[in-house]
Amino acid sequence: MKDKPFVAPSDRSVLIFRRGSIGDAVVSVPALNEIARRHPNAQRWILTNLPVMETAAALQTVLKNSTLVHGFISLPPGGGGLASLWAVIRRIQALGPDRLIYLSEPSGFSARIKEWLFFRLCGIHDMDGIYPAGGFGTYRQVADGLWEAESSRLLRAIGAESAIPDWTFPFLDSERAEAASHIAGWPGRSRYILFSLGAKLPDKDWGDANWTRVLAALSQSAPDLGLLAIGAADESARTRRVLAAWRGPTLDLCGRTPPRISALVGEGAVFYLGHDSGPMHLAALVGTPCIAVFSARAKPGVWFPRGQRNRIFYPWAAEPGTPARAGFRSAGTSIGTIEPDQVIAAAIELLATPARS
Repeated sequence: MKDKPFVAPSDRSVLIFRRGSIGDAVVSVPALNEIARRHPNAQRWILTNLPVMETAAALQTVLKNSTLVHGFISLPPGGGGLASLWAVIRRIQALGPDRLIYLSEPSGFSARIKEWLFFRLCGIHDMDGIYPAGGFGTYRQVADGLWEAESSRLLRAIGAESAIPDWTFPFLDSERAEAASHIAGWPGRSRYILFSLGAKLPDKDWGDANWTRVLAALSQSAPDLGLLAIGAADESARTRRVLAAWRGPTLDLCGRTPPRISALVGEGAVFYLGHDSGPMHLAALVGTPCIAVFSARAKPGVWFPRGQRNRIFYPWAAEPGTPARAGFRSAGTSIGTIEPDQVIAAAIELLATPARS
């Protein structure tokens, strides 16, 4: 598909449909930057959902207070009843968007038809990326066993396939000051690893025993290195138990820093260490290399963090055939095939490489 020629539109407002939480917000940044470039004078609103899991942070916790979008409309949990859904339709009608830009994850033909009808009820006629015939609901295989990143698929959906992804993200000066205040005076602030145990699904959790073994080995090889943990408040107790294996200075910020601040405290880290999770994508957003442990829940490549210095551990052997449309596979216990010694070796190697500019 060829990129759409850029013509400055006269849209008064644009509605962007994007479901999900932290990771979904982060990988949308290049597409949102492109949308802002194409619709510089329009009010850009995101229609999103509230996470099914209450402990997961909503998409707007990343994108609020940014110049990428101007506001949010939330769908009722679980789709809601007719009354709550009609309330959303009336709100969108009042907003009066000229165009819909569909940035949701791939769904089936019948689901797309229902969504198309929903947006027509909202009074929207021009829609980008929603039509099943456009091929945006499938992932492309880009190499042997590797699939295109979700950020690339989103650019393709808005006709910007050949665009250089723009990962620029507008953090506020006040947020940078707040992030700095969290590590001021901490003994490990001069050199530290960003760590997160965040894994909202059991099949994406590598287990405390594996992480304890990795942290003990790394701490022994670099006793003065700091370890800074981020994540949700309900992960703090577990995180502290695992941090007990660390010899050097530790800092548990789980539940104390919202996503944007968590990203900024990770900006000075040597690398991120943890699961495939929202914190991993936050680290990648600010350019921090990632050592990430994946299950086979998603196709390899779709949710890998952006960047060239990452060390990705993915159970490649768990590769049953799936249709191109399907973004997910059955993970089972696939994450358990990854050995701690592999992760330890990668971390020691990355610690020995020159610091990034």
